[in-house]
Amino acid sequence: MKPVWIFFLLLSFSYPALSQVSQTTIDLDNLSDKISYEESKTATLDGVYVEGTPYLNKEFTRGEVVIDDSIKYHNIPLRYNIYTDKIQFLNAQNQIRVLDNSQQTYRFDFGNHTFTICDYLGDKGKVKHGVLEVLADGHIQLYKKYQVDFEQATKAIGYKEAEPNRFVRQDDELLIAVGKAVPQKIRPNKKLLKKLAQFKPNIEQYAKSHRLKPKSEQDLIQLIQYCNN
Repeated sequence: MKPVWIFFLLLSFSYPALSQVSQTTIDLDNLSDKISYEESKTATLDGVYVEGTPYLNKEFTRGEVVIDDSIKYHNIPLRYNIYTDKIQFLNAQNQIRVLDNSQQTYRFDFGNHTFTICDYLGDKGKVKHGVLEVLADGHIQLYKKYQVDFEQATKAIGYKEAEPNRFVRQDDELLIAVGKAVPQKIRPNKKLLKKLAQFKPNIEQYAKSHRLKPKSEQDLIQLIQYCNN
């Protein structure tokens, strides 16, 4: 059975109103090993207290899941675990499931965010696969990669107090892609405007007249949207 149908039946089991598919014989326990592992990694780490949160937002937010631009599921409780880089959803039994399949394209819309799962170029040009937030879409796409690190507890040394195990948010990264190219990290600066000039020759004048700076995420979104128009 193709993974997309496994996911379809999984959601149908959790949300009967979403589908007219007859009762499924799929045992959810067969799909839960990895799910349970992912969840335990970010709870208390084997009972040890962890400060901070690995989630973009700890609470689940109802939203929409789109698979391969055609199959849609509405009103699904969703959240993003930054540390494990997984989109989680909550089924009708309050069980947490993760969505992770490289053979389909996904879009998740919830809490004023739009996410996708795709390949992208990481450090040293290494191809990675993970969750990116879509900031601007069109011929030029702008993405954000959230980052959280787990830092182990430290003992008190001199005047430095002891710290518990903790999740620490790191600086977000911005990525850009043209056409169907793989997204790659960018450095938002004035040089980026010169690169965008191939799409909009007057982009620098536009930025100046609207007082837009590429170092500002919101300003960069506006600049990319202008290039896409």
